[in-house]
Amino acid sequence: MKPQIANAAVVGVVVIVLALAPAALAGKGRGGPSGGGGTTGSGCSILPGQVALDEIWTVSAWGLPTGANMIITFPDGGKSTGPILVSGGNFTTTGNSNMSAGWGVIPPEQTGTYTYQFVGKVSYSTGTFSKLYGACSVVVS
Repeated sequence: MKPQIANAAVVGVVVIVLALAPAALAGKGRGGPSGGGGTTGSGCSILPGQVALDEIWTVSAWGLPTGANMIITFPDGGKSTGPILVSGGNFTTTGNSNMSAGWGVIPPEQTGTYTYQFVGKVSYSTGTFSKLYGACSVVVS
């Protein structure tokens, strides 16, 4: 009788693991403030996900097509949109809250959330895009 109880326990554990596996895998590529999944096989991440004012962060995106665009949304709601140079489906850049030299009209030294979106073709007249490949963010405090 003991072997049957042991076998029933093993079957129960296997069933629980199999039932939990899809839920555990569902969030991969989207975790925390820096994660962001897009279409299957694409996404982005930012490390570290939280920084102090003027600290540098690294943005990495993968699964991108040639001709992708990046949209940065700044804490004050301002946006910068433009094409990026994708190499082998990947793109990497760094960011910093003191972007006064590179962003023109965007006020530097903002605390809050900076969000990066990697998208397909952008329609500039309406501000929409054809496909989201990944979205991720960093919190500056």
